[in-house]
Amino acid sequence: MKVSINPAGFEAEHLAALNRSFGDWGDGRRWRWCFARSSLSEPADIVVAEVNGAAIAGTGISYRRMITPDGGTLLAGILTAAWSLPVKSARGAYMHVISEAMRRIAERGGAVALGFMPQNKSSGLQLLRAGAMAATTAYVSTPAGWNDGLPGELKPCVLTSSLIEELFRRVNRRAQRGLRFTYPDIGEFSGQFLERPHPVEVLADAKGGYFILERLSQAMNLLAVLPADGDARAPGQHLIDAAQLAADQNSKLLSYASNEHAIAEAVAAGLVAKPGFITVTIANVQALSAAVSNALEVGAATSACLAMLRAFHVENGDRM
Repeated sequence: MKVSINPAGFEAEHLAALNRSFGDWGDGRRWRWCFARSSLSEPADIVVAEVNGAAIAGTGISYRRMITPDGGTLLAGILTAAWSLPVKSARGAYMHVISEAMRRIAERGGAVALGFMPQNKSSGLQLLRAGAMAATTAYVSTPAGWNDGLPGELKPCVLTSSLIEELFRRVNRRAQRGLRFTYPDIGEFSGQFLERPHPVEVLADAKGGYFILERLSQAMNLLAVLPADGDARAPGQHLIDAAQLAADQNSKLLSYASNEHAIAEAVAAGLVAKPGFITVTIANVQALSAAVSNALEVGAATSACLAMLRAFHVENGDRM
């Protein structure tokens, strides 16, 4: 088995493998947005396992900056669209790919590897057996016919340069006492949240909060909720507001939540929450130590990761 990084001319084969593995994963435009975006400050990597010249497993690695609860910064590698073909020769290939991905993340200066997946996904279970830590999340959606009977209050916004600057400011001040993604400049923020493979729209609520949604062919993907300063409403209410918007437009809402209170509130309102995991694997103890301003042994590094996981704020637009 040969495991390589960024093999030349692999775009078409990788895209075909993703569509075989995930169904209708996407087209070349989505592939280029995920893995070849010029707005990224840290270019993505692709790790591929081959047997006799045929690709049998792989993963992308998307690099993203994060801020710790204490204000330290670290680079994380997100295992993006990992796949393995259902053939005998692919047995064990996924973990070879992950091992090489960990080495690559550490080589690039990354502290941790992150994975986002449903709890019943075999790749996530393999990561847990290999020592990854995990926090529970949920993929939140509206069931068919859902409607809370209240008129939606979200209104579309014109995307001006001043609004983009405000969205950028709010994204970077989210969850200031927790672990969160950060975007170093407006270009990287816009590339992640506004310049996506599908049309994006920004809506405002009556309190001055903003909702960034991506309009898919059969659903609305809630990328981020950016409340107004001082908005003390329960976090689940924002999911419900977005769900009502989708219902008003005869569409389905897709979202993601790492806050257990928001998940519970959404379920109480009749939304569906499919259990998920955030998995975290330490790739480089020294880089993690620098982020928490402390020299860590492996055991202490694990404890530090677990503590940060308990205060991890992540939304759909952060993941991919």
